[in-house]
Amino acid sequence: MLTLNHKVLRGLLLFGTVVGMGLTSATLPAQASNHYLKLPYQGYVRTRKTMYVGISQKHGKKYKPLLVKKGTVLQLYSQSENGHKVKASFTLGAVHYDKIRNLRYAQKPTIPLTKSNFKRVNLKAPIRATVLRQGTGFKLRKHGYSSAPLFYLTLDNYIQYYNISTVNRYDPCSQDMYVLDGLQEDVYKPSASAKMIKTTVKGNTTTVKYRPAIKGLPGKKIGRNTYQLKIKDLKKHVVFDDGTGSDEPIWDGGWDCYTVNGNPYYAGRMATTDI
Repeated sequence: MLTLNHKVLRGLLLFGTVVGMGLTSATLPAQASNHYLKLPYQGYVRTRKTMYVGISQKHGKKYKPLLVKKGTVLQLYSQSENGHKVKASFTLGAVHYDKIRNLRYAQKPTIPLTKSNFKRVNLKAPIRATVLRQGTGFKLRKHGYSSAPLFYLTLDNYIQYYNISTVNRYDPCSQDMYVLDGLQEDVYKPSASAKMIKTTVKGNTTTVKYRPAIKGLPGKKIGRNTYQLKIKDLKKHVVFDDGTGSDEPIWDGGWDCYTVNGNPYYAGRMATTDI
């Protein structure tokens, strides 16, 4: 964050610009806004320096502010704008369970979202944090839709996998609770995880090399204790409408279609409306 000296210096520079160029005070908000990033909902940034960003880590029974290193990727949680000054709150996004279960986030935006603090980034592998479920799509049952094993790629380079018994034990109908962003009361522990050692993206295909093997994933062995997944986005979206009568809840939603080493997977959500 900017120190008081930097704020004073910036104020003097702005004042000098106004006097030297004859600009009116009406131009100041636009100039000031140029110091801030404008991010979409759930956008990502990388820190330009070591700093505190409102994240606390558990030590024993207490939480202490976590000093975030330069170059850390953060996910935007919320932002506010007041007089063209933008503030934000952040999470570490979908990171490994062992890390996120000891974190607590300040949800109120208090950190200046300045270009000197942060750099906007786009994920090199956009498939990260996308919950991929085994199968061709949601199947409606009497009390909801069917559950399926699922996995996703974390921002800190892990595969987190939930087998069918784990999914059924936690919440077979959950859409978001498996992606561990640390904002939920419950953090679902994966049944298995593996370290991603290399990730490449070419066209619609994300290739992940990892170790060790995860039982339940269709990984291809490519070396000693090294396995590979090729996740292909088929660019096909399915819209679901159960078409039930007016006396029953209406289920609707949709999903995107993928293959993982040639096996069908899907990513999406379902919702119900009681009428």
